[in-house]
Amino acid sequence: MRIKIISSLVLFFSILNFAQPHLIPFRKGNLWGFSNFKKEIVIQPKFQNVDKFLNGFARVEENGKYGLINESGELIVEPKYENIYDVFENRAGIEINNKWGFINLNGREIVKPRYDEVFSFSEGFAAVSKGYKWGFIDSNGTEIIPLIFSKVFSFKFGIAGVYLNKKSGFIDKTGKEKIKIIYDQIPLRYEDIFSDSLSAVRLNGFWGFINLQGRLVIPAIFDFAFPFRENIAGIESGNKFGFIDKSGDIIVKPQFDNVYEYHENFCCVWKNKLAGYIDRKGNFVTEIKYTDANSFSEGRARVGYAGEFGFIDTTGKLVIPLIYQGEDNFHEGLAAVKRNSKWGFINKDGLVKINFKYDGATKFENGIALVEYEGKFGYINKNGIEYWEDK
Repeated sequence: MRIKIISSLVLFFSILNFAQPHLIPFRKGNLWGFSNFKKEIVIQPKFQNVDKFLNGFARVEENGKYGLINESGELIVEPKYENIYDVFENRAGIEINNKWGFINLNGREIVKPRYDEVFSFSEGFAAVSKGYKWGFIDSNGTEIIPLIFSKVFSFKFGIAGVYLNKKSGFIDKTGKEKIKIIYDQIPLRYEDIFSDSLSAVRLNGFWGFINLQGRLVIPAIFDFAFPFRENIAGIESGNKFGFIDKSGDIIVKPQFDNVYEYHENFCCVWKNKLAGYIDRKGNFVTEIKYTDANSFSEGRARVGYAGEFGFIDTTGKLVIPLIYQGEDNFHEGLAAVKRNSKWGFINKDGLVKINFKYDGATKFENGIALVEYEGKFGYINKNGIEYWEDK
């Protein structure tokens, strides 16, 4: 019994630590610093703006310039740049005089600002551009792959999507073609490339799917193809949308005017400007009757009709009535909702957990959410504690 209790406590505190950030942006008047969860100041408010910590570092603004601090409040990069990216793989992009380079965690410029644009590091490489041509540098700043491409994506699974001479394909980390550059188009978003291990490609005007080895495993026969999510992909054929599985078999015949991606085993579909929901087999869990709808998140989906919003559960039951004028999906057990021109937060039973008083609100991430109150911004936690002082 004692072992079970200890295990439960370990799990509880692990969840607690995950849910609560070590440091929270804290505003005092018009200046920003950081406090702990108890509102005890850890880093004195002295900055014009700050971001949340990511990977142990936070961007700060002072006198219109940007730098980085660590969680001890030490300036590892003095605020002297026009802009600075978040730290990824111990490197951060920096901008000065409209040119971009990179610094390491000692604040040393390992790549002098000389590029027109850069992406953050991924798998040891960063995409960089000059004069609308893209290539890649390694973590030392050496141009490993020449700047010859019209468009690139960051590396993922050891390969990077590229466009060359109006065709697209994938290269490896030496710059050699891993998947031939023969396609009319690949997905527009990095997160859609090889989602669920397959990537949509357009060939000769039609869409199909390739695997990581470059083999066309689902023929290019569709007018359009969404990325795979939960092993199901939306496809368009004959101006109607349906769904296929990873074998390319039709599991829901094309019949809808539009579809979303599957989330939590359900999908939003549209007909005649109205929306409803289907399960993985194409069975309807709601009628097609809503004028607004969104994907499921944490067992709830936002639905709306004529400007009023509520939530359904996975059975299609309206568990939170259509009484709100604006709302976001559920995140970390709470959803931002708007009523009588003010924003607050409700739980999945529809109970108000944070009162309606804010002029704007964002979703909760790691236990905190950014809100707007009386023309200023600040953070709150899930108990409604406000991390600012205006007196």
